[in-house]
Amino acid sequence: MTPETPRAVLFDLDGVLIDSFEAWLRLVRRARRDMGFGGLTREEFARGFGQGVEDDAELLFPGRTVAEVDAVFNSGFMDEIEHVEVFPDARPTLEELRRRGHALAIVTNTRNVLAAAMLEALGFAGLVDEVVASGDVPREKPAPDMPLEACRRLGASVERAAMVGDSRYDREAAGAAGILFIGYRTEGDRRVERLGEIPDLVAELG
Repeated sequence: MTPETPRAVLFDLDGVLIDSFEAWLRLVRRARRDMGFGGLTREEFARGFGQGVEDDAELLFPGRTVAEVDAVFNSGFMDEIEHVEVFPDARPTLEELRRRGHALAIVTNTRNVLAAAMLEALGFAGLVDEVVASGDVPREKPAPDMPLEACRRLGASVERAAMVGDSRYDREAAGAAGILFIGYRTEGDRRVERLGEIPDLVAELG
């Protein structure tokens, strides 16, 4: 890629393009009840929201295997899809970036099969070029595997990529990969308060 090539832009999913906190909380509470665990407060759940399924299994379902928890998540989440909110400026932002010629990817710790179903149901199909999710790479965020794989698939160098995220998992993954991190309402190499700021910010980066 040359300096004139538009940057690749990688997006986290939860907390950036959508708000799925309520849906995941409902699913985890239901799963814990069905498995015989106690209640779970919003605060307890929030502490690990955005982590991978391996951490979920260890912290929220002690004694259960990752495969068991993964199966429950994959089979049960779409029952809660009505509780997922798509942020109003998510699709317009992706559409504008595509109009400007940027290659786009979503990098999410959600399992790949579930991520594909969610994106289809929420109307994101066709708005991004690649989706890298849990199960596609050896390690989930905050490891750098996902953003690096996204760049590989997009044919982009890390120097010509930017990653948008809202959590330490995203920040650490981008940092470990050597990719510029745009914090969405959080600290980063650059910070934005609205998704609509991103196309012009990416243009300023050159």
